Amino acid sequence: MSRAQVAVRTGMNIMTVGRIVENMISRGILQERETEAICQVGRPPRLLSLRQDRLLCASLFLARDKLHLGLVNLTGQVTAYRDLPVPEGDFVPGRVLPWMTDCLEQFLREQRGQDLCRTVGVVVPGILDMGRGEVVFSANFQWEGVPLLEHLRRRLPDWTFILENDVKAVAVAEHQFGAAKGFRNIVVLNIGDGVGAAVILDDEIYRGRDNMAGEIGHIILNPAGKICECGKAGCLQTYLSQRTLLAEARGVYPQAATLAQLFALYRQGETFARAMMNQVGEYVAIAVNLLANTYAPDVVLLCGSMVRQGTVLQEIVEDMYQEKLNQYMKDTFQLRFERFGTTGHLIGGGVLAVRQVLWDLCGRRTTEEQDAL
Repeated sequence: MSRAQVAVRTGMNIMTVGRIVENMISRGILQERETEAICQVGRPPRLLSLRQDRLLCASLFLARDKLHLGLVNLTGQVTAYRDLPVPEGDFVPGRVLPWMTDCLEQFLREQRGQDLCRTVGVVVPGILDMGRGEVVFSANFQWEGVPLLEHLRRRLPDWTFILENDVKAVAVAEHQFGAAKGFRNIVVLNIGDGVGAAVILDDEIYRGRDNMAGEIGHIILNPAGKICECGKAGCLQTYLSQRTLLAEARGVYPQAATLAQLFALYRQGETFARAMMNQVGEYVAIAVNLLANTYAPDVVLLCGSMVRQGTVLQEIVEDMYQEKLNQYMKDTFQLRFERFGTTGHLIGGGVLAVRQVLWDLCGRRTTEEQDAL
């Protein structure tokens, strides 16, 4: 688009746009070119576009079983990717963090020669203190009060790190580039090893107090239910998480070691498998209903490992979720499914890192510019 179009879209005056544009052109982030005049009076507009080979940001996503590393460009593409299995043994910070840092350092070394920003997005599950760079509590990892960024800064002092929750990172990626692009208000429901949600209202992440918004997995549905990893009984997560589902299935089907095998039993019409999956579908529908009533979003988007492994869960939820909705909620939002899969975590982390870099480049000079960014 032209500078004039940028001014209209952002609400900034043309002088402010011009200053930022010239700054970014001089840094090689933007390029400007003439357009061909076709039946047009006067000088054709000069169009701005991003240099996709500039401002690449590294991103890291640590899951319980794997470490995912990626390089993300300004258009949300992962231009380099690597995943590594977490070494066997106790999943404790003293073992995992040094290994994770070694892997990241090696990955960054391999990207030399590219226009790599010195800011890295770091994505993990749990409740996070972003200011202190600390994992306050992660039920998935069984970590509490872990100064994750302090460890990274000590080992890699020349780099800056941005910490983000895994579901919020997916929400950013899907909102910016994926299945929820173009919508201002979205809710993301993650169903995997744990259950969590993320909310974007008016194009901004809603974090709540102490960044705790979205911990829907620990809402108690049944006080007499199963004990959750968080220590409480009957949390939503105990009925929906991948691990608890497979543990229950193996009591009847010892061969069901993976979700794919359980889904295959469902397709074959096995009575217990069908009852289990239908119950899972009901709990997902309840969660969708809860989130839709609470936030009245444009889109409820489902993501997570249980959504990615085949279409069984998607089909069940699509058939069932409207039955749990109040009449006034029907047709007020769209139910969608993630576009990016695991790379969504990396894209979200990379987007947040790029935003920080651009924010710093613009110098935070005026309220008008801050609002536009």
